[in-house]
Amino acid sequence: MSYAAEPYAQFVDDLVTSLTGGVVRRRFVFLPDAAPFALAPTGAIVPSSLKVYGQVERSYRRFERDVDYTVSADNSIAFRAQAGGVPAAGAVWPDAGTAFFANFDEKREAGAAPQLSDRNPGSVARLLAESFAREYAVLSKQLEGVYEAGFIDTAKGRDLDQLVALVGVERRTRTFAAGTVVFSAIAPASADVAIQAGTRVSTAEPPFATFETTDAATLHRGTLSAEVPIRAIASGAPGVVLAQTIRVIHRPMLGIASVQNPQATSLGAADESDEALRQRARRALQAAGRATNGALIGALAALPGVREKDILLDEDPLLRPGVVVLKIAAELDDESSEQALELIERTRPAGVRIIHQLDTQGTITALGPGANEVADESGDVNDSLDAGAELFRPLVVKAILVPAVAGLTAAERNALKLAGETALGAVVADAGVGEPLVYNRAVAALIAIPGVQDVALEVWPKDTPLAARHRNVFPGRGRRPTISAEQGGIVEVRVAGKLLALDVNVAITLQGAGTLGDPQANMEAARLAVAAQLRDGVASLAQLTVPALRGLIVDAETYTVSALTYRGEYVSDGVRLKDENPAVTLTALESAWVRSVLLLGAGA
Repeated sequence: MSYAAEPYAQFVDDLVTSLTGGVVRRRFVFLPDAAPFALAPTGAIVPSSLKVYGQVERSYRRFERDVDYTVSADNSIAFRAQAGGVPAAGAVWPDAGTAFFANFDEKREAGAAPQLSDRNPGSVARLLAESFAREYAVLSKQLEGVYEAGFIDTAKGRDLDQLVALVGVERRTRTFAAGTVVFSAIAPASADVAIQAGTRVSTAEPPFATFETTDAATLHRGTLSAEVPIRAIASGAPGVVLAQTIRVIHRPMLGIASVQNPQATSLGAADESDEALRQRARRALQAAGRATNGALIGALAALPGVREKDILLDEDPLLRPGVVVLKIAAELDDESSEQALELIERTRPAGVRIIHQLDTQGTITALGPGANEVADESGDVNDSLDAGAELFRPLVVKAILVPAVAGLTAAERNALKLAGETALGAVVADAGVGEPLVYNRAVAALIAIPGVQDVALEVWPKDTPLAARHRNVFPGRGRRPTISAEQGGIVEVRVAGKLLALDVNVAITLQGAGTLGDPQANMEAARLAVAAQLRDGVASLAQLTVPALRGLIVDAETYTVSALTYRGEYVSDGVRLKDENPAVTLTALESAWVRSVLLLGAGA
């Protein structure tokens, strides 16, 4: 059903026609399958008196004879159509499913004239009709306002405020801090990237403050950034934050690498517009449905410092019906944990058990904190459904920064080192649960630091020291990468005046158990172990020689290193040392880096 106010002129025509003996408001419902529409007059119709009107795009329109419709010899109306059942060229049809009406006069026998016959302007009948028509038109317009006040798309002002209150949404006034943020990409965008209104961002450090974008925006192809207005979701002073403090995007967007507020947020912005309030109410309606994984994620992502990609929901409806494992890979204090439990309790499906790792002293008994391991039919515990399993996978990250300017002071070198640690921390923190740490993204973040000319970077899981160190690191489905010392991570950044890259060749002899099985696989495992020892220990050497490098290698039961050679290259200068195995005394402004370790005879 739809309602639209009828115009004043239509009420006048209806009343004048009715008072002077005509037929008014012969009603039909426009359904193409119901055509043609029979007028069924009691006598012959006066052709010039026929008027057909109805709704077109929620406005009343009078249709034109022989343009929009035709009348057959049996007094039936048919709207003009062409092949395919669509309106003919130039023809307009009523909105499907709406009512349209027909007014007409019938020819009468002599002596059968109505008592009222004067339709001319100024006549008593017409004046009465126009007076009543005005009241009808005003009432019709008021009813249209009542109708529109019941829908989000059409309600305005106070009516909209009352309507959105039904889903718990209130208009944000000038007491909600506002500002702008800039979404940025690492490289010029290869295609347009849409930034939806309602995208949540927050500060990276406590006290946390969360904001929503108030308008949609686009990071256009070939550009690096897009500025979008934001407004705090909490009123008052908590929404006022300093510049450069908003750095967290709650929901990752393909093509967007970072967000930052160039200026501090402030109070005093204009009240939220009707359109912005409508969009927020629509999002609230979308998230209002409960008892789904999406509803749980959406509810928990409202917590400060928690992004959607920090939340993992795991379930196996066949082996463990009614059990859902929830992991939040974010640092939550007791208050935030309590809030999380309340959100889970309000959102979870009835009869479904939520197993989680939240450590709280709360009184909610439906959810028990702790491991809560659930065994399958065989009695084994499925690690992927173990909320007590480790949430974080600690990484070891080692970086050498080559400054663009030689002769830095101690304070400048320390500032560059801190900038490198901050950049690495931001890249790792951006990865969510199950997301890899992208090696090239970390390199790009270090290169982007002002004053850095070159970078040497190695990264590997702390629990897998022999892993490849120049590749992406995958933490596992239920874990999140971290370099936080509290979680066991290690980050080491050094600032070098000159970076001396070493290409090492070693001769390895397999022995003992190393001679069993696949010799190529065993040799590769030995090479990786030797490379790890060299890379971990080369920073401690003051002088590079073959014995010094050989002393970093501890032979194992499965292999021994029988020979070692190396060559060196100053990366920033592009100078390659001519001699093999050069003895190099490293100064305080030089850093050695083992770039490659190959087997003798496998390539230079």
